[in-house]
Amino acid sequence: MSYERRVILRHSLASVVALGLTGLTRFLYSAVVARRFGIEALGAANSLISQAFFLAIPLSFFAIALGKYASEFLGAGKTDSIRSITLPSFLLPLVGLLLIPLNLYLGILATLRGIQLTLRNFLYGIHRGEHYAYIITLAFVGFLVGFLFPNVFAPYLLFLGLIAVFSAAYLVRFDFVGKPRTSEIGLLISYSAFAFLGTLSGVFLIQGPYFMSEYLSSPEVAGRVSAILSAAFLLTYLPQILQSAIMPLFSYKYGRNESDYVKLLAEKTTSILILVTGVAVFVLMLLGREVLSAIFGFDVGSAFYLALMAMEVYIAYNPSIVALNSTAYVRRGTLVALLGAFAVFLSWFYLIPAFGAMGVMAGLILGYCLILAGVAHYARALLDISPRIYVPLALALLLQSLVFLSKFALLGGFLLFLAYNRKEITDGISLVKSFRGRES
Repeated sequence: MSYERRVILRHSLASVVALGLTGLTRFLYSAVVARRFGIEALGAANSLISQAFFLAIPLSFFAIALGKYASEFLGAGKTDSIRSITLPSFLLPLVGLLLIPLNLYLGILATLRGIQLTLRNFLYGIHRGEHYAYIITLAFVGFLVGFLFPNVFAPYLLFLGLIAVFSAAYLVRFDFVGKPRTSEIGLLISYSAFAFLGTLSGVFLIQGPYFMSEYLSSPEVAGRVSAILSAAFLLTYLPQILQSAIMPLFSYKYGRNESDYVKLLAEKTTSILILVTGVAVFVLMLLGREVLSAIFGFDVGSAFYLALMAMEVYIAYNPSIVALNSTAYVRRGTLVALLGAFAVFLSWFYLIPAFGAMGVMAGLILGYCLILAGVAHYARALLDISPRIYVPLALALLLQSLVFLSKFALLGGFLLFLAYNRKEITDGISLVKSFRGRES
């Protein structure tokens, strides 16, 4: 098995664990808090947590650049350069402690989340994603223990706190702390200036619904949005599983001047993600609303369907935007992400007061579709990635809209979707077999 395949397989398996558990934390947290403290308390708590996670992006300013250049330096055999960029990247999140006088939990959670994001990018950058999975698994135990305390923020404090402790121990144990050098720090700053804005835009689209719905409507609406998105956002861990595996390879191959590999990898992963996500969304539309309403104790409503469709669009464009950001075109990816986030932000001022949870999801669909259009354009022009890879996505969204007619009509649409993608299903099975060593 080639080195690239080993990295993808190892990182994908690690990400199934790490990102799966990370995504499960928000779902479990929302379910337990809703049952224990009520829907309004859930909305208020998730609003503050989302604000902290949003603020963690500037605190982890160097995180994406750290992962990118750590991978490039690894490909070039420059281990001293990796050590040079590690220390400043991990020290920056500590600036978040200055927020403590403003709000104790906001400052602590933002700081700890910034450390987590930095660690994640670093470990995947140096092709040690499995180590991140081990750390997340141990920290998840602390998250569960947190539910034993009466403090509504205890699960996240223990979860992120343990990750921060493990981060410090890891850097010392494996000798990744070195003296910063001007040349490498310059690379971090130059790349991060644009990658940061793109990341901030993306995180706003993930965390923004929680605190914007509380601000523009009420804690009750925020609680309903929290319940819906805590489930719908679990889908986004599908692309993150692959992203965590392929983003270091994008940079690794780019460092070796193998641009054709970037195009092929982006197209293949996009096709796989659209197929897998499409199937998952159909199944969740058929069964998910009733199950989710039973778990949270209230009807999540048809906004759940719009949330799933929004996540589907988000997932589809991710490989191409990652390819842009991992090579020489981070400015293009950032521009598109900013445009989408700004459109959502403006639309919410009308949609949320007028339509509540439905308005939140409608705004997300609008923003994600704009980003998809921009990403498809730049990926075609700069990386020669064909926009035809998004045709199955358009078909899936059209057929999934049948859910607003009846579940029976949706089931028929599901069968049509499977028939249309029969070749991709066969290719996907072949890919799984190749990872298992059945094909060369």
